[in-house]
Amino acid sequence: MLAAAPDYILLTGPLFYSSLPLWITVLPMLAGIGIYFLKDHWESARKGCALVASLIALVGVILLFPLSLEGAVGYDLIDFMEMGLFFEVDLIGWIFAFLITFVWFLATIFSFAYMDLEHNRRRYYSFLTFTLGATVGVVMAGDFFTLFLFFELMTISSFVLVIHQQDTASMKAGILYLYLGIFGGLSLLFAILMLYSASGSVDIFPALELLEGQRTAIFIFFLIGFGIKAGIVPLHIWLPQAHPVAPSPASALLSGIMIKTGAYGILRVSLVLFSSTEELSALYSSYLFIIGNVVMWIGIVTMLAGATMALLQTNMKRILAYSSVSQMGYIVTGVGIAAFLGIEGGMGFAGSIYHIINHAFFKAGLFMMVGTIYIYTHELELPRLGGMLKKMPLVAVTFIIAAFGIAGIPGFNGYPSKTLIHDAMLIAIKDYGFLSVDLAEKIFVLTSALTVCYFIKLFRGVFLGPVPEKLNRDYKLPFSVNAVLAGFALIITAIGIFPNLILERILVPAAERLNYEGYAMDHLYHFHFFEWLPLQAMLIVIILAALIYIPAAYRGWFAWKPPWWLSIYALIYQPVTHRLMDVTCRAGVMVDSSIDSAYDRSGSAARTWCEYIGSFDKSLDNFYDKSGKAASKLAERSSDMDSKIDGFYEKSGKAARKLADRSTDMDSALNEAYRKTGETAKKLVEKTSDAESRLDSVYDKAGKKAREEMDKRLSDKREKTKSFDPAKWTTKNLSFDTLLLVLVLGVVLLVIFYFGRSL
Repeated sequence: MLAAAPDYILLTGPLFYSSLPLWITVLPMLAGIGIYFLKDHWESARKGCALVASLIALVGVILLFPLSLEGAVGYDLIDFMEMGLFFEVDLIGWIFAFLITFVWFLATIFSFAYMDLEHNRRRYYSFLTFTLGATVGVVMAGDFFTLFLFFELMTISSFVLVIHQQDTASMKAGILYLYLGIFGGLSLLFAILMLYSASGSVDIFPALELLEGQRTAIFIFFLIGFGIKAGIVPLHIWLPQAHPVAPSPASALLSGIMIKTGAYGILRVSLVLFSSTEELSALYSSYLFIIGNVVMWIGIVTMLAGATMALLQTNMKRILAYSSVSQMGYIVTGVGIAAFLGIEGGMGFAGSIYHIINHAFFKAGLFMMVGTIYIYTHELELPRLGGMLKKMPLVAVTFIIAAFGIAGIPGFNGYPSKTLIHDAMLIAIKDYGFLSVDLAEKIFVLTSALTVCYFIKLFRGVFLGPVPEKLNRDYKLPFSVNAVLAGFALIITAIGIFPNLILERILVPAAERLNYEGYAMDHLYHFHFFEWLPLQAMLIVIILAALIYIPAAYRGWFAWKPPWWLSIYALIYQPVTHRLMDVTCRAGVMVDSSIDSAYDRSGSAARTWCEYIGSFDKSLDNFYDKSGKAASKLAERSSDMDSKIDGFYEKSGKAARKLADRSTDMDSALNEAYRKTGETAKKLVEKTSDAESRLDSVYDKAGKKAREEMDKRLSDKREKTKSFDPAKWTTKNLSFDTLLLVLVLGVVLLVIFYFGRSL
């Protein structure tokens, strides 16, 4: 089938409207926590808080209706636990949310009179209100992770309602309920983790092509997780245990509301997650056909087994508990038909949702009616009851109306939903010739007849016949009880008389969101419930019920107690448990043997290692002993040497001190010598400076004389030059004066050169 992703509404109004899904969920939970801290004598405050919280939740859901008609109202808390908390309320989710809050509101009112005679009222109202928020959170969840969180909160908080009496029976039932709830939660967690691994997302969206090889395992884990809460066979065993021990208002909610969260999950998985936004190939179509058939037959087996077990019970609440199992079979059957019919499964979808609505009203009402009888008579067994029609006529009338509704009598609410599911089966048989559906349709009719039978048995045992002596007194019911029971009867009758109102205003638009089409969808518009064909089918059911009930009641077949080997425990749970225990024990023995062997081997190795360590330790001890002795001798010798070194250091120190004293005296003598030589050098420098000054004067005078002599000689030479003949010139021509001048110049240059370097 082609399932389109829902369109989100961009809420532009006040913040209150944009956050409605969050507050509808959170406020009842906060109110439940607050109620628990109210003192015991504040009874009116507890009742007022519980009633106001349920009323606010109901009003909030009603405000969401026009928005959900236009699309999916989304609100996200992205930073919550790093995974985010996502809310999404489409039309399907709104239907469930409205049923939850409306029936919870009526159950809260009914609790006022019922719980006045009970104990632990503070705890009861606290967890009753808290569970409301958790249950609404399941159907308002925008992804499977958010759904899982609220699903677990709902399981844990409702556990306290189951064990309210705190006796042996309630504790036993509560433990079973809690164990199965935890097992179902783990199954959901496995499915969610596998879904995330396969698709990379935990959103509730069409993802058939993305699941590939993991799709069957994902489907099985989802089916187990949601199936436990829905009470499908063979996962239903907690229902007949929990309902008789829980307070009647809590039983009404467990049976009429909380098991619907399981149906909601199966519906979302089968019709949304396991669907596609594109045209399916032959392979995927064949796979969905198999999935749909499996779901349908789970529903068929559940409805037949539940109805059969209800017929064999004598406890009022156990009859209604098994009846709930049977009615959940109708719902699951409709989901299965819608799944394998694909885009033409609109009628199966509409019938399933319609029966969820109807079952919420007539089953919650029936539990409150039975609870009213119990609270005044303290009896649940049919042989100890009777004649209540005279004592509680209003309860009897409302009970008949609710029984007609669950039996599918025309004019009451169960009739249109069962008719839609039955017609969906007939369409599958007519158009596709499915033999499996043909057989399932026959069982469907038989189960409907058995439903009529066990309610005739229940009505006769409670309301007809003589009144037991100990119960023969007047009963005055509070106005709140009468008003709630009358309200359920009016709703059941109104839906039965005007069945097209809900179908055309709510169910058809919801089916259109999933893109259903074809003959079935066309037939839903202006469906004629009161034509001959659907009335004929119901007439056949009534006749078949009469044919079964009359001889069975006459021969006492309904009082038959099936042997243990026919029970669900003997057929399924005991063999499975024994097999698991056997496998576990074998595995334990193998593990234990392996551990013993490992311990033995490791012990031997440890002993050998210890021996090695012991030998090594002895060797070390010997080495330490010898090395200690050697070290002791060495220490002694070191001590002697140290003494000798100390003596040497002392002597050398004295010599060094004497040498230092002598060095000091020598240093002083040297300083005195340096001082005297410095003074002598200073005087010598001064004398050298005077000599240099005198030499400079001599040089100046000699220079002047030499220049004068040179000038004179040059003038003589000029005159001689005129008659000078170079060829006749020899050294004999040099005079003694010239030679003397050259020698003087040489001495002057030598003195200048020498003293110049010294300076």
